[in-house]
Amino acid sequence: MDKEFFQRKVQSRLASFDHDKDGVITRADVDMVTGRALGAFGVAATSAQGKALSDAAGTFWSQVAADADGDRDGEIRQEEFFEAVACFQRAAQPWIRALVSAADRDGDGKLTAQEYRTVLQALGADKQALRQLDQRPAAPIPVEAAQITALEFFADHKPYSPATWSFGKF
Repeated sequence: MDKEFFQRKVQSRLASFDHDKDGVITRADVDMVTGRALGAFGVAATSAQGKALSDAAGTFWSQVAADADGDRDGEIRQEEFFEAVACFQRAAQPWIRALVSAADRDGDGKLTAQEYRTVLQALGADKQALRQLDQRPAAPIPVEAAQITALEFFADHKPYSPATWSFGKF
């Protein structure tokens, strides 16, 4: 494992969740990501999909906080985040599944290029990665493949994996 690469990647993940840029992740930050996704997907928070995504975000936060928040102060700092990154993939599964499912606006089990772009953007992909995505062929992406890519991104240690490419350079 390239520890330096992985540390940069983890720092990037922390930054993508840390909306108020105070150096920690809180439940409010996770709720902001969820709200950003709902807005980007055009899904009402009161809809079944909106409630499912919000509930999954709550479960995600509870599990991550239980595993990563060592001092139990309701804030996950960079050191805590780095040490507990493996739990993120497990904890994120229901949230990512709900997030990607909400992006599939027509419910056909595939994401258009724009729907996939919106997922990546909601999860904090950098602008360069989004530009590269715009240059690729616009073939539909199965929802399951998008979910796997997003989940692998949380714990993949390999600099050249597709999950890493999807979110940008670290």
